[in-house]
Amino acid sequence: MKKLLIVLAAACVAAPAALAAPSKPVPSLTPRATQKLWRAEVARAKHRPRGLSDATCRSARAVFYAQTDWLRLATRLAQTPSACAQYYVSVPPLASDKTQPRQGQAAQIRALGANFHALAEVSYTGWNGWVGGGNGTWYDAGVLARQRMAAAGFSTSAGDTWAMNELSSAVRTGTGTARRNALDFLHGLANDGVRGVAFTAGVGQPTPDLTTYQVNLQDWLQDTAFWTEVAGYVGDWAQENYGDLRNYAVAGASPQQRRDALVQYVGHQEALANAGPAGAAAARSLLQQAYVPFGNAAWAWPSAYGWTAAPVASMEDFVSGQVYAARAFAAGTGAGVDRLGFAWAPNNTQGLSTADFNTQTDAILVRLAAAIHDSDVPSSDPGAAACAPSWCTTTLDGSAFVSGWQSFATWLPTVPAFSSAPISTTAGTPAGPLTVQLQTSGRADAAPTPRTVTVSSSSATGVFSTAASGPWSTTLTLAIPQGSSSAAFFYNDATAGTPTITAVLDGGASVTQTETVTAPAAPPASLGAPEPQAATATPKPAPKPRRRVVAVTKRFVAGHLVVAVRVASGNARPKGVPVHIRIRRGSSTVANVTRVTAKGGVATWRSAKKLRPGGYVATAAIR
Repeated sequence: MKKLLIVLAAACVAAPAALAAPSKPVPSLTPRATQKLWRAEVARAKHRPRGLSDATCRSARAVFYAQTDWLRLATRLAQTPSACAQYYVSVPPLASDKTQPRQGQAAQIRALGANFHALAEVSYTGWNGWVGGGNGTWYDAGVLARQRMAAAGFSTSAGDTWAMNELSSAVRTGTGTARRNALDFLHGLANDGVRGVAFTAGVGQPTPDLTTYQVNLQDWLQDTAFWTEVAGYVGDWAQENYGDLRNYAVAGASPQQRRDALVQYVGHQEALANAGPAGAAAARSLLQQAYVPFGNAAWAWPSAYGWTAAPVASMEDFVSGQVYAARAFAAGTGAGVDRLGFAWAPNNTQGLSTADFNTQTDAILVRLAAAIHDSDVPSSDPGAAACAPSWCTTTLDGSAFVSGWQSFATWLPTVPAFSSAPISTTAGTPAGPLTVQLQTSGRADAAPTPRTVTVSSSSATGVFSTAASGPWSTTLTLAIPQGSSSAAFFYNDATAGTPTITAVLDGGASVTQTETVTAPAAPPASLGAPEPQAATATPKPAPKPRRRVVAVTKRFVAGHLVVAVRVASGNARPKGVPVHIRIRRGSSTVANVTRVTAKGGVATWRSAKKLRPGGYVATAAIR
């Protein structure tokens, strides 16, 4: 104990005048106050340890990313802990060398109780320089990072672990060797079987157009090899979705409406995986076990951590609402343990005095600890106690919910499309190349796994080949390899007319295109004889694509059944289409309603009352 107190006193240097740029991490912004409280909590933990298996409260695994001020964060959490929660607080590496962990910090966090653990933040950026300098491979970097972590006092046998910060957007999009590098690094970090935390870069809540992001995320979720391998290295998958106060503090909104809007945002990655096809099974399995909806306690930021540059009372309210949402999301997954996380990064952007800034940031920590503690009670509305007695009600002028995150409850289908223009050719003359492209929501989409496209013609004499010289066949199956988005072919037809070419993707979705084939020119007529007129084929207009239901998905949100129906018309996603939706459970009809598609071709029904899960069948048809 004396040794720990000496380390703490040495670590808690004088607080800065104002943390305008929190690039120089310190254990605490209030060293003396933290030291006093820390001593009291360490003594309490030693002489009166709290029970960690209280059957009357909800189990939780709470992960905290601390850019600075980690010791004050951990100490405040320990002052009002949930008896059924395990707390993991990250410690940043040295600012001067991000490959070096900080000495003497892990023991101080562990001393707060058996349910407090230190996370050694492992900087991907810092180790990227080490690998780029020719010092070793990414696997070597992970192994060395673990060795340095142990030398700095982090003990995996005592419950500490590592946290890799972060999987970048390049990993999400599969750029270059980003995924392979990340896997090798994680493999090195988990070389002894100790799984850690992976922080992964997210997208801001106010993002206006989420289509490209969703398409990229869907492709990533179908990379079976990546998710199968990463499951052996990672125990917590923390998606950094830093909520924005302006998309929460909506006037007139109830705590439940705020909760649902937050759940759609912080839980969108797992929701999308749950809605995915068989190709997303490996990702779905990992996320259902390890997904951490990550909250935002970073104050007061104009960007980077979302917008939180509001009065401190609004931030306290925001923190409470996020705890409520995290508990509700976890309850809906049925995982058995409530995973939740928060970022802590105080930033004095409001010109407050040091004393005022320290007091106000401390109030946020007190509220965060209390919300986690209070929300652990079993309830028909899980997490609602985080808002008691009157939290989750703050308002800000101009605030509005972002409806776009609702779309992640439905998987966007990938369909074939002709990216080449219709051809006009002479009978008997090869034409092309024609190109069939994979598209998701109207955007070219590289195949995450190999795909096949089969082409055929409405003309009995139409034939296909991958080369202008043949060989020719009446149907042709084209391979679209992983990472490619299109395939090309040639067409030849001996009969003049307007044949329709059909391309079918993996035996499912299809697309058609009408081509024009003219008769060859007649040979020159004899002198004096009337010249015959070549018959001209009149192209038939292309048939108008019919509207069809392409997907019906269902999920539970806070006890309510939500059914989403996606409608397509060719490659379009029409708005304003009436859709009849029927929901049954066994022989009973739960609902028989008509809804109209909104932007993106999605019609949605949500049960007015909470329903018990299981056994629901949803069908839909266009009226």
